[in-house]
Amino acid sequence: MAKKPTTGKAIKKQTNSKLSFHKQLVLNRFMFRFFKDGTLHGLKIRLGEDRFEGIHEDGQSLFFHELSNYLFEVDLIDLDELRRYDLNIVKHWQQITEHRNLKEDTVLNMKYFQYLSLLFTEIYLDWYFNRKQELLDGLNSELNLYNAENNETAKDRANQFKSYILDDLNKLAYWNATGSGKTLLLHVNILQYLHYYQNGNTHHYPDKIILLTPDERLSQQHLDELYNSGFSHIQLFDKNKSAPFKGTVEVIDINKLADDMGDKTVAVEAFEGNNLVLIDEGHKGTGTAA
Repeated sequence: MAKKPTTGKAIKKQTNSKLSFHKQLVLNRFMFRFFKDGTLHGLKIRLGEDRFEGIHEDGQSLFFHELSNYLFEVDLIDLDELRRYDLNIVKHWQQITEHRNLKEDTVLNMKYFQYLSLLFTEIYLDWYFNRKQELLDGLNSELNLYNAENNETAKDRANQFKSYILDDLNKLAYWNATGSGKTLLLHVNILQYLHYYQNGNTHHYPDKIILLTPDERLSQQHLDELYNSGFSHIQLFDKNKSAPFKGTVEVIDINKLADDMGDKTVAVEAFEGNNLVLIDEGHKGTGTAA
């Protein structure tokens, strides 16, 4: 997530050695500091049991009730903030699963790893829209710790990062395992972003909401999934149609993007503006061929 020297990539040409990718996730490290035992393993031990799935009669998730039991760092997040984040997550989750639950005659509950992904997003978006300087300072503090821990050898210095600047903060990357419900999380992410972007003004939308996919097949699949999640304003991007209703999710596959307009392609400049862009990179792993 951090900005690396010159090209945005660690300087690997100076050495064949490199630090494990998992240890370079500065934003991930920062987010775990909001919780005691600040590791995925530690949170899994406390939240990973099936008994924590579902909603309590008070409207909060059962995950919240366990997290509120001295599992969060009060210097970074207080109970009222955690409660607010949780209520947002529950509201969005119920919205995107309502149609699916009726259709499949079941109740889709969040798994702990889905909940944590959405909780981290809540924290990030709240700080991005309302405490941006604190977010920047917190990330750079974590970045300085990372650089200090990796500063002894040429290998370490080859993986140093430059400090974040404000313009770096408008991008987030998610890495979720195959079968972890990434599509549902993406749909909740749209609702989470709009919640903070609109700040109570439900008529206020980004210029465009764009979902970029690897190919036409996945574009159609995403349309079907968006419909099943209750999104009513969705369409495949069509450069020949007039601008859609604000708030419409437009789906386009990456092969239709080009530098210039063509018969079957659209110029990237057509998407200029204040947009929410979501990118489905497909099933990419961490191997060298990915």
